[in-house]
Amino acid sequence: MLALARILFTVTISSAAITIDAAASAPAGNRIDSDTCRPVQTGPGPHSLIQVNGSTVRLLVSSHDRRNFEKTGDIYDYQPSTGTMRPLPRTGEPRELSFRPHHTDIYQAGSETLLYVINHDDGKPNSRHHSILVYAIQPDRLVFKKRLRDPLLSSPNHLSISPGGDIYVSNDRRDGSSVMELVLRQKKATIVHYRENSGWRIVAAGLSFPNGIEAETSRVLVSKTFGSALLEFPRKPDGSLGMPRRVISLPLLDGLTPAQAPDHYLVISHASLVDFLQHKNNGAHRSPATVHEVNMTTGRSRIFFEDDGRKISGISAAVTTSDAVYFGQSFEPFLLRCPHKNPG
Repeated sequence: MLALARILFTVTISSAAITIDAAASAPAGNRIDSDTCRPVQTGPGPHSLIQVNGSTVRLLVSSHDRRNFEKTGDIYDYQPSTGTMRPLPRTGEPRELSFRPHHTDIYQAGSETLLYVINHDDGKPNSRHHSILVYAIQPDRLVFKKRLRDPLLSSPNHLSISPGGDIYVSNDRRDGSSVMELVLRQKKATIVHYRENSGWRIVAAGLSFPNGIEAETSRVLVSKTFGSALLEFPRKPDGSLGMPRRVISLPLLDGLTPAQAPDHYLVISHASLVDFLQHKNNGAHRSPATVHEVNMTTGRSRIFFEDDGRKISGISAAVTTSDAVYFGQSFEPFLLRCPHKNPG
């Protein structure tokens, strides 16, 4: 039955027409030199990476082998100044916890820097069992603080912590065990919100595969894989969301991260979901993607980076440091580091 569902899903997405708002696109830029990009080896599926500032800059990388979903994963610590990459020890976790990390974010709570991790509690890719794990980031380890669970965390994909500490999560499905919800592209997915002492609630519904999410003081940005839209929701003082504004239409959107320029974001756009799924099954099959830099004020974009899958396939994230951009991906065991042409 699962094999049949995957076939139906592939047929559905391969026959879907994708349109791009060409008038909103600007020419490719030249801030990074793609010829100088080099892989940085890490664990499999470095889907999410977060920059942590301190005495030295470090990147925390979420790694999970999604081709073998039942396996557990790690958070890797990468030190750009020395080029060292190592899995971080984790202490204080519940004995029964199985660590399958997906997307991450950080929050400064007083003197502590906290890492929030979407965890897939079940060893199956289609499940209703997920949680948010919270760790204190130490120089040499992650110290477990708490685990948040709720039925509204039905199929968490990305999360973001607002400046005040509220949690926003994109559920790519309302029912995480439903493959047909994806096959039929049903508009059932949600954005959920958590505030301490108030609990979880749905703040946006009727969506089709929301993916990347970024929570700011007065707005929440959401990139949709189905529907090909980057949305801007006004954010109210109680954490609820107003009606969204479509910032730009771009195909098959994935991760969303701040760019260097104010009010600009980098957003991943996959060329083909068929190629992405074939790459999942066969690492030799290329999955092209484009990284767009979007001006949130004007709704215009330029191509920041694009690759046909030769350098990296299935791009999931782009994080900018002072001297380079690091690209994460969904399956293979490396980041791609691309130096700035003009560091700083």
